[in-house]
Amino acid sequence: MASPVDVADPGWFLFDYRPEHDRFAFARVPLERLTRSAFLDQRLALDEAPVALDAGSVLADLPTPLASPALLFHTAFCGSTLLARALDAPPDAVSLKEPLALHSLGRAALRTGWSEPLPARLRAALTLLARPWTPDGRVLLKPANQANGLLPHILAAAPDARAILLYSDLREFIVSCLKKGPEAETRVRWMAQALLPFTTLPARLGLDVRTPFNLVESCALAWYAQIELYADALANDRSDRLRSLDLDTMLAAPADVVDACAAWLGLSGQDVAARAARVFGRNSKTDAPYDPLKRAAERDEVLREYGPLVDSAVGWAQATVGAVAVQPADWKPLLPTR
Repeated sequence: MASPVDVADPGWFLFDYRPEHDRFAFARVPLERLTRSAFLDQRLALDEAPVALDAGSVLADLPTPLASPALLFHTAFCGSTLLARALDAPPDAVSLKEPLALHSLGRAALRTGWSEPLPARLRAALTLLARPWTPDGRVLLKPANQANGLLPHILAAAPDARAILLYSDLREFIVSCLKKGPEAETRVRWMAQALLPFTTLPARLGLDVRTPFNLVESCALAWYAQIELYADALANDRSDRLRSLDLDTMLAAPADVVDACAAWLGLSGQDVAARAARVFGRNSKTDAPYDPLKRAAERDEVLREYGPLVDSAVGWAQATVGAVAVQPADWKPLLPTR
């Protein structure tokens, strides 16, 4: 019987990978909805239930030649959705933000370790997510930061792909977590517990990753875990496929940064300045007006309430975790830091 899904058609979006049944789930999603959505996970509005297909049959039908994505990794709360939106110029350049399939593969790796069939499923997922909407089009994939444990495996599975490693500094990361209020504690704790097993930090610190870390501990451990993953990727970047970008540089010169990212990643560079001005003047999640003054005011409000806590948290994190953490010897910045 013919498959109900045409895996060569990017309109059949790869919604998820379900390791318990070894199946890929596809859904018909209009391109405009894919690019508008800040999160392509459970929050994506689907018109119909996804169609689940046996992974083996999907691999047998993969389109050729295999497409190579552009990649945007991030450490959370550092403007990644903003940048992805600014690089989005459909149908020639399409940004897919935090697809559930990659997140599910990351969770599966936590449970079982990185062994078959996960490597083959990751290669298939990247191929399916990278299907272009035009003959010369490209797709930018922005995995959720909880999938950063897969960073080396994603780079290995997509050997022709270039990537940006976006990050903020430790202080900014802590401030951003505090800005999100008490409900952020559980989320950031889970983030730390999901990232630590892919690093050497548990062994260096003598940690049990199942520990119910408090918010400050979770922030520090999640940030340093991600920086170690970046450090390892940069140190092993023998094909010169990686560039890093820090949040302050991006916010200081959005048009220059978007232009440089588009050029590095091989994405459409048309109307870059206009796109950057439009996107950086809106909230990337809600599309409400949002500018650097409002961003700074929100940050100042957090520091008025939590300034001493932030100072002590940064000091503790640098002295305790930073003292043993692995950090990049060469950040390979896309643009000079500001």
